Amino acid sequence: MNAYRCRQQGVALVAVLMIIAIVVVIAVNMTGRLQLQLQRQQNVQQQQQAFWYAMGAEQFAKVLLSRTLAGEESVNLAQDWALQGATFPVENGTIAGDIKDLHSCFNINALQNVSAQNGNRNEQSPAQKAFLRLLELKGSELSMPAEYLVARLGDWLDEDSLLSTAGSAEDDDYAALQFPYYTANGLMASVSELRVILDMTPADYQLLAPYVCVIPENSGLVLNVNTLTEDTAVLLAALIPELTEQGAADVIAGRPEEGFANIEEVFGSEALAGITVPDEVKTMLSVKSDSFQLTATAAYLESGFILTSVLKLDENNQVKVLARRFGGQG
Repeated sequence: MNAYRCRQQGVALVAVLMIIAIVVVIAVNMTGRLQLQLQRQQNVQQQQQAFWYAMGAEQFAKVLLSRTLAGEESVNLAQDWALQGATFPVENGTIAGDIKDLHSCFNINALQNVSAQNGNRNEQSPAQKAFLRLLELKGSELSMPAEYLVARLGDWLDEDSLLSTAGSAEDDDYAALQFPYYTANGLMASVSELRVILDMTPADYQLLAPYVCVIPENSGLVLNVNTLTEDTAVLLAALIPELTEQGAADVIAGRPEEGFANIEEVFGSEALAGITVPDEVKTMLSVKSDSFQLTATAAYLESGFILTSVLKLDENNQVKVLARRFGGQG
C-alpha cells in the first residue's frame, strides 16, 4: 500500500508539473503577444505623429507661398519659398521640407495629342517639338527612339485609342503584355506614371527625371525663366530652336539675382541677341509661377514620414492642394 501511494503521489506530482509548464508556456506566449501588440500600437502612434508633423509642414508651405508671393510681379529663387534644406526641430523629432517650382520643369501633360483630337494626326504640337529637342540634347542613352517616346506619351494622354504615328502605342499594345493594362486616355496625376509607358526602362526614367514633372489637371507648358537652374537650363534650349545648350546656360548665368522683372528682359538678354524666338514659344516663357511641389520629411522618435504635395496658387493668392502622395519619390 505504501508503494502504491508513493506511485500515485509521483503521478500527481508529474501532472501538476505538466500543468504548471503548460500555464508558463501560455503566460509567456500571452506576454510576447502583448509586448508585440504594444510595440505595434507604439509604432502606429509614432507614425501618426510623424504624419501630422508632415501635414503641419504642408500648412506652413501654403502660408509661406501666400505671404511671399503676395503682390509680387515675378517668382524667383531669391524669395523665401525657394530656400532649400530648411530643417526645423520639434518635440522628439524634426521637420524638413523643400519647395520646387513646377514651372521649372517640363510638364509631361503638355504632350497630349491635341492636334490628333482635332483631326490632324501628323502635326506635332510646339510642346512635342520641344520635348523631342530635349531628348535629342539629353536623351542619347534612351532605350528607344526619341520619336517613339514622344508618340507613346501623346497616345497615353489623348482621349482616343487610335495610334498617332509609327512607333506609338495604344490599348492593344498594352493589353498584349504579360501583365496587361490599358492606357490612361487622360492627363497624368504623377510623374511616376512614366514607368508604365511601353518599353520604358528604369534607366530611361532616371534619365528623364531631372527635367520632367506633372502638373495635375494642367496640359499647358509654361517655363519660368527665373526658377530654371544651370542644370535645367537645357529646357530653355529645347524651347528655342536656335538657342544652344551653352547659350541657355548663359541666359541663366546672366540672370539678375532677383530674377528678370518681366519677360521682355529675358528676350533682351545678351545671350539671346540675334536669335529669333517664335511667337508660339514666347507664350510658353514667363517670369511667374502658380504651381509648386512640396516634399516634406518628418521624423518622430524612431518613425519617419515623407509627404509630397502639389500646391496651386490662385488669383486670390490662396493656396490649394491639388494632390498628395505619401511615401518616397516615384
